[in-house]
Amino acid sequence: MWEKTTQTKMKQTKKITLLAICSALLALCQPASAQTFSFGVRDGVSLSWLVGIDNTTPMPGLYAGFTGDFRFNEKWGIGLDVTLSEQGVYCNENGDGVTIGYSLDYLNIPLVAHYSIPFAGDGRFLKFSAGIQAGIFLNATYEYFAPSVVGDELVSGNGSLDYDSFHPYDLGATVGVEWGIGVWGMGVASVEVRYTLGITQTHNGIANTLNGYYYISVPDNRNSVLQIGTIFRF
Repeated sequence: MWEKTTQTKMKQTKKITLLAICSALLALCQPASAQTFSFGVRDGVSLSWLVGIDNTTPMPGLYAGFTGDFRFNEKWGIGLDVTLSEQGVYCNENGDGVTIGYSLDYLNIPLVAHYSIPFAGDGRFLKFSAGIQAGIFLNATYEYFAPSVVGDELVSGNGSLDYDSFHPYDLGATVGVEWGIGVWGMGVASVEVRYTLGITQTHNGIANTLNGYYYISVPDNRNSVLQIGTIFRF
C-alpha cells in the first residue's frame, strides 16, 4: 500500500512539474519584441547508451519537443527546451550471449546559454550552446533475445521494468552546435547536434529478475545521449 501511495504521489508531482515547466516556457516565449524571443519545435534521432556498463551497443531512438529562446543581443542568449526522449542501451551483462535491451523514456528539460555567429542572409548562423539538463523518468521496458537455445528454452521476450528501480529524476551536462540554414516559410530552419552526459545515476541498485535468468544490476551508470535533428522556429 505504501509503495502504491508513493508511486501515485510521484506521478502527481511529475504532472504538476510538467505543467509548471510548460507554463513557464509559454510565458517566456510571449514576445515583448519579435527580435528578442523565439519559439519552435525540435525533433530528430538519437543514439544512447549507459556509461558504466561493459559490453554495450548504443540504442537508436527518437526525440521531439518544444524549444524557446531569449536573446540578450545578436550573439548571446539562453534557451529552454521540453523534449520527450527515447533512450537506453543494448548490453550483454552476463557474458552468456544473450542481448538485453533496456529502453528508458524521459521528459528532458535542458537549460543552456548560447553564443551565435550570424552570417549574411536571413536565418543563417552558427550557434554554440552549453548548460545543464534535468530529466524526468517516465517509463522503462526491456527486450531480451539470443541467437540460439539456452538449455531447453528459447530465450526471448519483452516487458516492463519496475519503476521504483530507477531514479525519478536525472541530471546531466549538455553541449551542442546548431547551424541555421535559412528562412523557410514563416520561420527559420536549422540542424543541430547535441550531446548530453548524465551526472546522476539512472538506476538505484535494485535488481530486476528477467525470466529467472537475467537481471539488471546497473547501480553505477549514467545516461549518455547523442542527438541529431532539426529545429524550426516561428
